[in-house]
Amino acid sequence: MSQSIEFEEEEKRNSTKNRARATKNLRLFGTSGIRGTANVKITPEMAAKLGVTFASFLGNRGTVAVGRDVRLPAKPLHYAFISGVLAGGVNVEDCGIAPTPAVLWTVKERGLDGAAVVTGSHTPPEIIGLLFFMRDTAEFSVEESLEFEKIFLGKPEAVAWNEVGKLSEIDALDLYFRNVLRYVDLGKIASSDFKVIMDPGNGASALICNKILQAAGVKVVLINGSVDVTYPNRDPYPRPEVLGELARRVIANRADIGSATDTDGDRAIFVDSEGKVLWGDVSGCVFVRDVLKRHGSGVIVAPINTSRLINWACDVYNGKMEHTKIGPPNIVSALKRVNAVFGLEETGKNIWPETILYGDWVLATLRMLEIMAREQESLSELVQEFPKFHMGKEAIRCPEILKNGVMMNALREWKKRKEEAEVVTIDGIKVIYPDGSWLLLRPSGTEPVFRIYAESQDIRRIQELLKIGSALVRKSLSFLLKRKVI
Repeated sequence: MSQSIEFEEEEKRNSTKNRARATKNLRLFGTSGIRGTANVKITPEMAAKLGVTFASFLGNRGTVAVGRDVRLPAKPLHYAFISGVLAGGVNVEDCGIAPTPAVLWTVKERGLDGAAVVTGSHTPPEIIGLLFFMRDTAEFSVEESLEFEKIFLGKPEAVAWNEVGKLSEIDALDLYFRNVLRYVDLGKIASSDFKVIMDPGNGASALICNKILQAAGVKVVLINGSVDVTYPNRDPYPRPEVLGELARRVIANRADIGSATDTDGDRAIFVDSEGKVLWGDVSGCVFVRDVLKRHGSGVIVAPINTSRLINWACDVYNGKMEHTKIGPPNIVSALKRVNAVFGLEETGKNIWPETILYGDWVLATLRMLEIMAREQESLSELVQEFPKFHMGKEAIRCPEILKNGVMMNALREWKKRKEEAEVVTIDGIKVIYPDGSWLLLRPSGTEPVFRIYAESQDIRRIQELLKIGSALVRKSLSFLLKRKVI
């Protein structure tokens, strides 16, 4: 290895360690934004202070976009936050109810200084939060989050009475409509006569997804297409176990694909024409292959819980894999650092750096159709050549205060097993076995749960690994509870 390569590798290791240390110091921000139970952790008073803090963070000048999802607590928090921003001397373009990507397209189109979105994203209805973005549409990095927290935990101050910001309304949905269509080949999509079942899950995307796809020449059948704060038909988190109705509608309507998202429209989960729900790793692999084929090579960024399927695509199509901690801020920081051509998350977030630096359900759906049209293959045909990797997931309730203790105890317990395996601690505890299968134990950064992931090409091995992971987490949790840590 040359000295320059050794230096680059050492720099990379040091950078990872520094970011890990910085993450541990965060007190408000989790995996993505600041989240908690509405009117308990996230209150209007807190939202107003966060608004003043955001203004101070931006130097008490400039203009930002602010939007919200459809949740009941989002409206009062939205207005409280805007009040704080205005009091801090920053102008606000109010996007109202809008998918998060629509707010970010507004920032990109209008050259604004940043954005904030009041949203619970994929979490249960009582959870709410705020996401913060910079002028390049990237979510706050760890370093920016630390700077923001320092201001918040200090004493952010409002400006003089005659220096407050100005409030205006902006049609973010129209800007979204006009901009996202510029980034796909409309001729190819329209000429293929596609039929798509769209499921916005009664969230903010219900206001615009139908219009955008129809403008692209797509026949659309909309389900869960009204804005409804109670999410009456399915959980806001789009995943195979809650998308049975979407799968049935795809088959009944002889549609080409089905596509579902969460409350704020960043995740994209696809269903093929045979009614099979694809995890984000599989649909993401379609995008990875397409990007690498068009670019000839490139770096692909994905978090530590990503399927080895993406490594396979990089090996076959001349790509290089860059793993990160879980969460859009970490993915985007790496995207910018290594000049990557694509980033993804197994939850269905897909990021093309030339568009916005965040997941966009509608854009992902249009690009999937574009690939199908270009390759003249159905979605099931596109994934047919992929090797089969099976993944299992489990979540165990865990109080926030116990998460670090559970992780440390689980690692100690696993070491007692004295198994031959590689242990990676970029984010949580990932155990990679000699047969290529792996187990990941990781505390959620958005919910009071401990997540367990397992992957193997042997489907029977999945249950074995999940059983090991679950036992490690439950034993560690029980140990701490018996010690009356809380």
